[in-house]
Amino acid sequence: MSRSRSVVFFLSYFLYFFTFWMVLAYLPLVFKTYDFSDQQIGFAIGLNSLSSILLVLPLGVFSDCFSPKRTLTLGAICFSGYFLLLVILKDFYSVCAAVLLGGVGAAAIRVILMSLYLKLIGSTGRAKKVAFLHLGGYLGFGSGPLLGGYLYESFGAAPMIKGAFVLSMMIVLLSLLLEDAPPVVFSFKDYKKDIKEPDVLFLIAVVFVLGTHFGAEQSSISLLMKDTIGLHKKEIGIVFFVLGVWMAILVPFAGILMDKKHRVFLLLLVGLLISSCFQFMTPFASTLYGLLIIRMIHTLGDTLAILESDVLTAHFFPAARLGGNSGLIFCIRTSAIFVFAAFSGWLNQVWSYKMPFFVNGIMVFGFSLIALFYLGRAFRRS
Repeated sequence: MSRSRSVVFFLSYFLYFFTFWMVLAYLPLVFKTYDFSDQQIGFAIGLNSLSSILLVLPLGVFSDCFSPKRTLTLGAICFSGYFLLLVILKDFYSVCAAVLLGGVGAAAIRVILMSLYLKLIGSTGRAKKVAFLHLGGYLGFGSGPLLGGYLYESFGAAPMIKGAFVLSMMIVLLSLLLEDAPPVVFSFKDYKKDIKEPDVLFLIAVVFVLGTHFGAEQSSISLLMKDTIGLHKKEIGIVFFVLGVWMAILVPFAGILMDKKHRVFLLLLVGLLISSCFQFMTPFASTLYGLLIIRMIHTLGDTLAILESDVLTAHFFPAARLGGNSGLIFCIRTSAIFVFAAFSGWLNQVWSYKMPFFVNGIMVFGFSLIALFYLGRAFRRS
């Protein structure tokens, strides 16, 4: 792949995360101003993932058998339409419909952009090349909420969402510049064979647990920062910015580490273990700086886990069917996000905004320990 094509992928991934988190970081706060209950907020945020569950797998298979580039463009149009509808709609059921559309678009961009990139980069130095794409994502994750917080604090929610809409249209234009991949003949048996491998089944289990972690955060982290810790919207933006830049600094080193010989799944599980410990610690933060320290250590684990999950997806699945199989992995993760986002909304309603972090931290920590023990036994046998 040429350097210019790599830059187009980088910019597309950056803009996707920039616009996605520019709005999502504050969406629970926006919904609060609409007088949605905590349970309704958790459900609405979770719907973003539910629509992905329903359609991302067919979209991934469709991209393999037809055209990843054209499918990506269609997904980008849906993603932009989501922001446009959020500007107009205010009642709960209409907002839920808009979030469903946004979930379809976001999933299509996330899955097809990554799978198309993996198809084109080859297997040499794969982790470093994937880390380059993640670098764009983390910079977008950090800078999007920073701009969103400024716009929301200074001008209100509508200008923030309109800004995301304008920027998201650039993803549509960039998708037209991407290189396409040749289609394959659809075979259900081939996809079924791909997912029967023991390593793939283990990856699916780990990715599901990783998804619960994101569900807790997407429905609760902004509310925890604002209503429990007492941060202003601009300070919330600063938190996301610092964490995004921190993860962008970490990910190239993680990519170099993963390209060296290491035991499969080890860094993924170690990342989950670190992440879970500091997920549990997050509610103990009482100041901006205390929260930043805890979340920086937490996102060290996130960086390892997210990067290796994408690298292992490319490692275990044939390149020609990466669209459908990446869609499956993403579907598993978003299923977990929906379940735990909705569950976190109930926990927030009944207990407090701290409880999802306690529950999720304990759950992921226990799973990581058991999985590491299983991995160690399997390694000794081999």
